[in-house]
Amino acid sequence: MQCTLYILKSWDINFKTFLFFGFIGFSVFSFGQNKAKNIFSSNNISEIIIDGDQIFSIKVTTEKSETITINSVSDGDYGNDYQVISKVKDKQLFVALNRISVEKIPDDKRNAHKVVAAALEIKIPESLNLSVKSDVGSVEAKGRFNEIKFNLLQGGCTIDGTAQLATIKTVDGNIFVRTKNAIIQTDSHHGLVDFPSDMLGFNVWRLTTNGGNITVKKIEQ
Repeated sequence: MQCTLYILKSWDINFKTFLFFGFIGFSVFSFGQNKAKNIFSSNNISEIIIDGDQIFSIKVTTEKSETITINSVSDGDYGNDYQVISKVKDKQLFVALNRISVEKIPDDKRNAHKVVAAALEIKIPESLNLSVKSDVGSVEAKGRFNEIKFNLLQGGCTIDGTAQLATIKTVDGNIFVRTKNAIIQTDSHHGLVDFPSDMLGFNVWRLTTNGGNITVKKIEQ
């Protein structure tokens, strides 16, 4: 019986210890995370312009609606010091990750991935223009767009949908496109290119990369 009581007490102490450290771990993890959600009316907005510097994941989908919904999360050592800010000017919606704290960041934390890791998810109405540039981010886009422009330094992109005009540029990231009714123009300096030879249409897609691969699939009618 004494042995049994000892085991129960030991387990109880360990369990409390686990809960204590688990709570601390959860608090530490949550401390550096900053979530935000913004909803805009799409009236008089024709273009979404995303400055994706320091945003590692950018996801944009279209839907039949009259609103624009922006969900973002910033994590990392200084996640609470950064937030995705959106503003409307001249029929354009600008989205960017901005620093909202005046606290000085130590020199040994200057590396972007140590300071903040951000993700962005946007839902927009169909047939708008979309422009994205990013130093580290990869882009996933799905739906019906009027015109899209991507300029990515490190990341790649996956696009499933249509656009009257698409201009996609990456440095080393792969480009994957699934679309229809389009003339495809590709240029990969050091990567592989694969697209259907029978792809025709009125839309124009220009896909350029230095070291990435380009893959295009045809949406069957």
